[in-house]
Amino acid sequence: MASVAQPLHALAGGGAELMLPTVLVLAAVGSAVVFTLSVVAFRQRRSVPYLLVALAFGALAGQTLIGGLTTANYLTGSTHHLAEHALDVVIIALLIGAVYYARKIETR
Repeated sequence: MASVAQPLHALAGGGAELMLPTVLVLAAVGSAVVFTLSVVAFRQRRSVPYLLVALAFGALAGQTLIGGLTTANYLTGSTHHLAEHALDVVIIALLIGAVYYARKIETR
């Protein structure tokens, strides 16, 4: 019978019990700060590319939230991975949209 591979962040042992919560807290603080700054920049510029970048940073903060909810056993591992990869797609789409829109406006 083949063993099911586990993602590295799902494995615990050694001194790793505190590592994941510590990283999640640092990621939460960092993503909240960057998201807040991006919202402030959008409010100043009021342009679509700034909005799309702010939404991408919001989705990045959402990934940290998903990780925290999973660590606190509010989400299953499969839901965690589906949500995180869905947010990856959202972040990529928003950033590509921001670059495309900015380039489109720049060439006018």
